[in-house]
Amino acid sequence: MRPATNIARWVVRITGPVLVLLGLAFWLGYARRLVPLHMALGGLFDVGLLAIVVAALVAGARRGLAVLGLVWVLLLPGLGMAQMSLLPGPSHWIIRVVHLLVGLAAMGIADRLTRAVLGSRRPAADAVVAERVA
Repeated sequence: MRPATNIARWVVRITGPVLVLLGLAFWLGYARRLVPLHMALGGLFDVGLLAIVVAALVAGARRGLAVLGLVWVLLLPGLGMAQMSLLPGPSHWIIRVVHLLVGLAAMGIADRLTRAVLGSRRPAADAVVAERVA
């Protein structure tokens, strides 16, 4: 589970900031032709977050946060896909801010869950190392 969690962590760590930068570029009116890339990377980010959530649930680490992460895994693509039809007009900036905050929260959830999953195994591994050294 540890290697899969590390891979998922790096998927989220790499795609997350790229998604934020692309989103800000769209917000400012640039790179509109890269929206399909943003959507594809968003899907990859979501798969990474799902892998981390599953690892947390299996490890029994921070179950409440893992359940919240599961809700976020469903919320992210739904909000992303429906974003353009929500609150059209001059108030659409509110949806953009919500989309940004949901994405940033997802990065935070992924980071905390990853630390909980990897940290939950560390004491046992340290004990094995300590026994071998002694």
